[in-house]
Amino acid sequence: MAAGTSRRSFPIKFSVQDVFVHALLLLIGLLVSMPIIIAFFTSFKLPTQVITFPPQLLPDTWSTQNYQNAWAATPFGRYLLNSIIQSGVITLGQVVFSILAAYAFSILTFPGRNQLFYLVLGSLMVPFELVFIPNYQTISRLGWTDTYAGLTVPFLASAFGVFMLRQFFLTIPKELHDAAQIDGTGNWRYLWQILVPLSKGSIGAFAIFAFLSAWNQYLWPLIITRTVEMRTLQIGIRFFMTNVERGADWGAVMAGSMIALFPALLAFLLAQQQLVKGIAMTGLKG
Repeated sequence: MAAGTSRRSFPIKFSVQDVFVHALLLLIGLLVSMPIIIAFFTSFKLPTQVITFPPQLLPDTWSTQNYQNAWAATPFGRYLLNSIIQSGVITLGQVVFSILAAYAFSILTFPGRNQLFYLVLGSLMVPFELVFIPNYQTISRLGWTDTYAGLTVPFLASAFGVFMLRQFFLTIPKELHDAAQIDGTGNWRYLWQILVPLSKGSIGAFAIFAFLSAWNQYLWPLIITRTVEMRTLQIGIRFFMTNVERGADWGAVMAGSMIALFPALLAFLLAQQQLVKGIAMTGLKG
């Protein structure tokens, strides 16, 4: 073959079925994201345009007045800080405790290991509403209502995280652990210096799940907080809707919703690769 021969081109072929499937998925994605799209455009409308009829999607004049009104009418900075602290502590606690428990259930050998794991797994079938009242009574007796401890401590452990990380730890060859023990590496050092770096994808995926779940909590913070200083962002938006005069200021409400959405969206975009990689690499070995 001559050196100057051009590279072969492989045209991309699309079947009618592929085009239909992609068009259907695009339509479903658009319908699912439509409330967010409407909220985004509404947050930039002037207050007079928000209530116009018939409604229109795009604002005539782009304005940040709704964001200014929302920020000035309520202590949004405090709400945002509370949500960040709550979500950060819960995420960190769930990741650390899940790593430790998953290591015990997958690597260590002790009597009743499988039975105890099945007990942890069975807790996934118990809805949070069933233990809501006992949790609230316990937090009240401890004096943790309206505190960061009350917001975070009941959620520091996650049975789903234990299950997910255990399944991935089981996919790592046991010979690696045996070789590390022969070299004099203890369980603690093997876990944090060998196993955890190999599991960054799965740990990162679970951390995103834990953060989004904590960030979107509504019922528990609503019950456990009593003062304005301890409200999270979602609860702050709820009270903002009921405290404004002459009905809800929907432009400011949409602006507050966009503020609440931004950290979660940013966390997902930054860790999207780790999320997909972790889900793909997590095995289902028993």
